[in-house]
Amino acid sequence: MKLSIIMDSYANPHAGTESQVLKLVHGLVAKGWDVRFAVFRSSDYIKSGRFPVAVDDLGIGRISDPASWLTIFRYGRRLRSEGFSLAHCFFNDSSVICPPMMRLAGLAPIISRRDMGFWYTGGYQKMLRLTGRSVKAAICNSQAVAEMIQTVENLPAQKIHVIYNGYPETEHQKTGAKGDAAETSKDTLVIGIVANLRPIKRIEDLIRALGMLVGFGHKVELRVVGGGEKAPYETLIAELGLQAHVHLLGSQAEPETFIQDFDIAVLCSESEGFSNAIIEYMRCGKPVVCTRTGGNPEIVSDGLNGYLVQVGNLAELADKLATLIEHPELRETMGREGAARVRGRYSIETMLAEHIALYQSLAPEASQA
Repeated sequence: MKLSIIMDSYANPHAGTESQVLKLVHGLVAKGWDVRFAVFRSSDYIKSGRFPVAVDDLGIGRISDPASWLTIFRYGRRLRSEGFSLAHCFFNDSSVICPPMMRLAGLAPIISRRDMGFWYTGGYQKMLRLTGRSVKAAICNSQAVAEMIQTVENLPAQKIHVIYNGYPETEHQKTGAKGDAAETSKDTLVIGIVANLRPIKRIEDLIRALGMLVGFGHKVELRVVGGGEKAPYETLIAELGLQAHVHLLGSQAEPETFIQDFDIAVLCSESEGFSNAIIEYMRCGKPVVCTRTGGNPEIVSDGLNGYLVQVGNLAELADKLATLIEHPELRETMGREGAARVRGRYSIETMLAEHIALYQSLAPEASQA
């Protein structure tokens, strides 16, 4: 079968959505699918030629420009003439333009939603409700996201499908010293987070909670694995006098090699669709403390394989971390429970099979569009 995948851009193969798209493409190609990939706007990564299939750079600018819509329609007609019947769209702008233009060109448009709509504006919501009428199917990576788009984008439930992220089941787990973090004594516990340095991730909350723990006399350090602008966080760390306790390790190609050294893993975002980081934590057998938002409660059962805390509640965050710091047997028990929960449930094979089943169910309909 043939499938077109269209994204606004593709800058970083290690980011959440991009990493899952890469796994999807690899899996489909391995099964003999003809995958055509396109981006509205190119990037250094795309220009490097490292993506596994050829990439069409559509050169789309503002979505308010009629020329952008015409470009997508013409691209759709070209795809249709080459035998493509499905167009799977990722990210914001492609989800607005592609459904009506691809449908008009004779393809079945599929959209993906992988977050809780932090990017929604009034204008986007109006456009999505209008162009969403052309959507054949919407794929969400959690039940929370599915419920959100049904309400906000007014998509009917029968068009919405939940397919969880997929991860390798037998990936080699590495151990040993990591990054530039200072060596710590055996009685110092490592609290870790894998998240880019963005406001929505609320890493400043974790830094402040760590300051509270240090003030209580706990011997802990924080390791932050993720790219972004470090300066605001370095300023906060200096203000709190935590330079010896917090290490910003930057973006890493293999975050699991760093997660192996965590004693407690944290995700304190204000919004999440379905967190790759939490799954990675559990695959490594780490207890998790995360915010009660988006799809997080679908993965973490409070008190069983981790703790759920309210967004922005520093006292609650510090308290749950202190509980795990003080009870090593609880850390071990929660880590084992988390590892058992994700084993097989979130596999690449399951993710790929569910995508293929949906694509095949839509292909006959697309050929008659």
